[in-house]
Amino acid sequence: MKYLIANWKMKLSPQDELALAKRIAKHVFDPNKLTVILAPTFLTLERIHAAIKTTPVLLAAQDCFWEDSGAYTGEISPSYLSSIGCTHVIIGHSERRIYLSETPKNINAKIIAVVDALLTPILCVGESAEERISGAKDHIVRRQIESALENVELVGGSAYRAGRQKLIIAYEPVWAIGTGHAAKAEEIVYMHQVIRQALIDIFPREVVDNNTAIFYGGSVDNKNIGEFIKEEIVQGALVGSASTKADEFFAVIDSMQKYA
Repeated sequence: MKYLIANWKMKLSPQDELALAKRIAKHVFDPNKLTVILAPTFLTLERIHAAIKTTPVLLAAQDCFWEDSGAYTGEISPSYLSSIGCTHVIIGHSERRIYLSETPKNINAKIIAVVDALLTPILCVGESAEERISGAKDHIVRRQIESALENVELVGGSAYRAGRQKLIIAYEPVWAIGTGHAAKAEEIVYMHQVIRQALIDIFPREVVDNNTAIFYGGSVDNKNIGEFIKEEIVQGALVGSASTKADEFFAVIDSMQKYA
């Protein structure tokens, strides 16, 4: 099984998001080989859920708040997202870290809240170009994972729905996002190994094997996805710009199914 997440960021109008979701819902893919997850803006989550709820396509939010209710102007709680059909939430994207000053403490609180709401967090980690050049990328990514997962419990219990990954780590090097320059396959595999070991150092191995998945994101498109998605350790892809155009995204879906 491979996983494909479409992160539409703030690139489409609400009307275009809904129209694209409807087209994707009609595109034929094997749900036994591929799980497709759409992450539109908050504005269209409810309408898109109505459009895809009878299909295998799943719904993710691009962010959430760490409290369930209260005087938090402009924020949206995990329980609200769950109530309108979301199954996943993207947490800690580098654009939020950079432009909105999101801190490791904020990210950790959001991860805990998402897990408590029975949703699957998609934790984004990755190094900057400067950190890569300096040779610090392993340390940076491990530190991001360790701080984000502090006091996060993934061991058993009734809080988890059968058959769904409980924690997704998306390795998205900052220097690759939106640049058209994806990481090379060997570098992606190496960083997935680093991330897997970081998870094993936090959770029991059986939990890592059964309750986590590791994806790659960063300038993913139909031309390069085959280079890395064929690797067993790469369990999915987080796609940005290429997911906002139907034909390009369909080509990515079709390419991924070949390796699932």
